[in-house]
Amino acid sequence: FMDGVLESYTALMVDEYADAPGNRGVALYTAEHFNAIAAEADRLGLQIFVHACGEGAVRRTLDGYAHARQRNGVRDSRHRVEHIETLHPADLHRFAELGVIASMQPLHAPPTIHSGEVWPLRAGEARWPLSFAWQTLRETGAHLAFGSDWPVVTLDPMQGFYAALNREPWVDGHPQQRQTLEQTIAGYTRDAAYAEFMEHEKGMIRTGMLADLVLFDRDLFATPAAEIAAVRLSVTVCDGQVVWQKAP
Repeated sequence: FMDGVLESYTALMVDEYADAPGNRGVALYTAEHFNAIAAEADRLGLQIFVHACGEGAVRRTLDGYAHARQRNGVRDSRHRVEHIETLHPADLHRFAELGVIASMQPLHAPPTIHSGEVWPLRAGEARWPLSFAWQTLRETGAHLAFGSDWPVVTLDPMQGFYAALNREPWVDGHPQQRQTLEQTIAGYTRDAAYAEFMEHEKGMIRTGMLADLVLFDRDLFATPAAEIAAVRLSVTVCDGQVVWQKAP
């Protein structure tokens, strides 16, 4: 963990909180300490995951990964930054440049600025264009992986699908971060497998890969985005065996 969360003013920011002048949040590691940790873990061949919600924490984490690369050389490390709720424009292209995985959770993004959540107020409008910036990061060539962050939010992936497919900019003219169905399915399957070096074993339906899959009660591609959260499972297959089936 590099920081906390915006709601409690514990996410580390580059600039002060919009509704708390002078407050830039909390860092759990100094830059020097994290650089040393990242360099040693990387030297040992470990993959590093770091919780970073505020753009200051994201930057410090990326700085640590860059330091590790400088010390140890370039390798297929697939270090990850978890959450990335806000992102400074200067750091936008660093994910692709460093080969860092952007591990993000669609359900974390407030659906609107009027949904009763304090997050948009803490961040302030200047940060909104690069808040939960799924598509903007994707367009830089960054590798995204989607997940739930359970038990913080529901484990049900269809709720995450709904959030990804139905997102709208909070303000007219801001970047559109909504995902396509193809991007969303890949984010929760193939791209998530890549994020844990398992892309040759799972994440796709292919000969020789793990036979872990589900059947839905309807065709996702024929289901309107507004109705995707209502999709339910019909069959669950694990290791090639049906382990659950919806009652007739």
